Amino acid sequence: MRVTDLTKQNAIIRNLGKSQEQLQNLQEGMSTGRRINKLSDDPIGATKVQDTRTKLSFMTTLQRNIEQNFLWMDRTEAELLHMNDQLQQAKTLILAQSNASADRNTRLVTAEELRAITDGLIQSGNARIGKVYIFGGSKTLTPPLERGQRIQPAIVDMDNLGADAQFLLDAEQFAAEFDGFSLNPYVVRITREGPMGFARYQVSDDGGENWSAEKTLLPNIELVNEDGKSSDKVEMRFTAPEQDNLGEPMIFPEGLVYRFDANPSVIYHGNTDQRLVETSESKVLPINVTGKQIFYKTEAIPDSINIFETMRSLEEALVRDDPVVLEQRLGELDQAANQLLTNAANVGSVRREMEQQLDRLGNRELSNTRQLSDLEDLDYQQAVVDLNLADVRHKSALDTSGRLIQPSLLNFLK
Repeated sequence: MRVTDLTKQNAIIRNLGKSQEQLQNLQEGMSTGRRINKLSDDPIGATKVQDTRTKLSFMTTLQRNIEQNFLWMDRTEAELLHMNDQLQQAKTLILAQSNASADRNTRLVTAEELRAITDGLIQSGNARIGKVYIFGGSKTLTPPLERGQRIQPAIVDMDNLGADAQFLLDAEQFAAEFDGFSLNPYVVRITREGPMGFARYQVSDDGGENWSAEKTLLPNIELVNEDGKSSDKVEMRFTAPEQDNLGEPMIFPEGLVYRFDANPSVIYHGNTDQRLVETSESKVLPINVTGKQIFYKTEAIPDSINIFETMRSLEEALVRDDPVVLEQRLGELDQAANQLLTNAANVGSVRREMEQQLDRLGNRELSNTRQLSDLEDLDYQQAVVDLNLADVRHKSALDTSGRLIQPSLLNFLK
């Protein structure tokens, strides 16, 4: 059967192309160091390589997330331990002032020192990294702690008065203010109509659920329900004139109500949201504690206390020269210290777990890197042998092609 020159040429070109492609693939592999440079080199292997690279990328991201949050946790732990040192200093001061050798002058000086310690606690509670506050929950751009205002205007409620009285009377005529800090919502109601010194009133320290016995209304009264909670020494005083425009005494109508919302000595502006960090495919860890957890009472934790209220009570007891209250509330400083150390221990526990997870990620990364190397790294010794063999084949093909294709017309006619 006669083979035409065109057929021979096509076959030669095809074969030379194959040998050149083989040489090119070997050269590319030796230059990149990988045996898989495109999907067609090894479809199954290429799929495994891509999967392994995805795992390695995810592990690198997890490691970066963990390492970046170590600074946050270290700063948190340092501030908590500093707060504990401040409380220990406060305990030393209170111990010294609760014995018989102390007097009113030393207690007044100590009250100023205790106030400075409270300011130090607030400053630590407002600690930040850069512009981010670390104890405010998710409200990281707002200082979480702020001292409250001791003087608060009273809310004058005239809803219980008759329609005619509401029309004739003005709430500003009965304006009053509260002086003091308390977590109790106080309510004062006029129970018998009359001018100052004759009108009668009752006090509630739980928002209006329970009431004290009737008392005589005076320009300055202490809000206390003898059968209710312990007194916070909150006072109510009237700021409106005692006489109306005609010079007659102001008559306080029955049913007039004054309300005083809870007024903590230190206000928390943050929230209780957690800052979560992903440490594995299926696990996240909270790395922050909030000012609410550190300084305030938590209903779920029976031994927790409001640290700022304890400090306020001790400061006021020092000002009033009351060693009995100092001795009674001294134990609360130990509770406060335990509260801080518990939060510090929780932070340390999470940090230790993150370090262990970082070690595990490192081991997994090494294992996957080895697997990736086994899948795609080129065997240079075998590649050199294959390259030499391919080179011999290509040269042989070129030589054979030259013999097969006769370039002259004379050879073609033969």
